[in-house]
Amino acid sequence: MKMEEMVLPILLMVMIYLVSKMNMISSLIMIEYISIMVIITMMILIKTVNMENHNVLYFIILMITESVLGLSILISMTRTHGNDFMKSSSVLKL
Repeated sequence: MKMEEMVLPILLMVMIYLVSKMNMISSLIMIEYISIMVIITMMILIKTVNMENHNVLYFIILMITESVLGLSILISMTRTHGNDFMKSSSVLKL
């Protein structure tokens, strides 16, 4: 598998994420997909270079903490605003 084939889905998802910021849940799902694709790319790259896998473990831990933080923001936003639309957030009104 070539490096261009591994990077293309990541770039496509980043472009889709930047264009469509309608719901908070869809943004979180796109970020998780990007993180999973980065993990797969790192694993393939590490296997081809014969490096150790501990950097992937650090990235997985970082991804887990990011997803927990995103879900807690989603829950608090739903409780305070009543929906998960990004436009109803006061942060984006600046």
